[in-house]
Amino acid sequence: MSGWWVLAKTASSETEIKRSRFLCTLWPIQNLTEGQQVIRQQKQQHPQAAHVCSAMLLPAGPTGQPQAFSDDGEPSGTAGKPMLAVLQGSGMVGICASVVRYYGGVQLGTGGLVRAYSDAVRQALLSAQREFIPIRHQADLCLSYAAFETMQRLWQNRWLIEQQEFDQQVRLTVRIAQSDQQEFEQQFMQTILRLKELQASIIWHHNAEQGS
Repeated sequence: MSGWWVLAKTASSETEIKRSRFLCTLWPIQNLTEGQQVIRQQKQQHPQAAHVCSAMLLPAGPTGQPQAFSDDGEPSGTAGKPMLAVLQGSGMVGICASVVRYYGGVQLGTGGLVRAYSDAVRQALLSAQREFIPIRHQADLCLSYAAFETMQRLWQNRWLIEQQEFDQQVRLTVRIAQSDQQEFEQQFMQTILRLKELQASIIWHHNAEQGS
């Protein structure tokens, strides 16, 4: 997989079931800590709410896919886990969902709660905007000014320059989309061979990272 679909910006929905109001908000997040901060803010903004349930899902990494969910006092398994299942089915990652419930005086039962929390997230997803974030790999480059000018002309709209140093040689730290890595390396080698570069080098660091 060459990247992830993520939430472009916040989205929300409001549903009412048997006089209980369910307010769902979706946020883009970079990590679980950021998601937990969002949930704390929701609880502060809705002090009269009966429950603020949540679920969050991040891109898969070497040790698995970070995720978290909370029923916040609802019967176990009736809120956070069903919300997470809806997020998993959305195809998006880097996303946090909260559902604020204002109790309407009528109990919904476990099945009713699962449907209510799941539907709240589904409704918010209907208005959610997605964007694709490519996986990028980091490379350290050392090359002449002439080679840099050639690569800059070819890649100025496709690479992300994180660091650059101009001395006798140009030293760069760049990020390249995983899907472009082979093409980039071929063009780099062709450029330095054409210019007869003797000190040019490229070192890849395959620590995948999201990039825009």
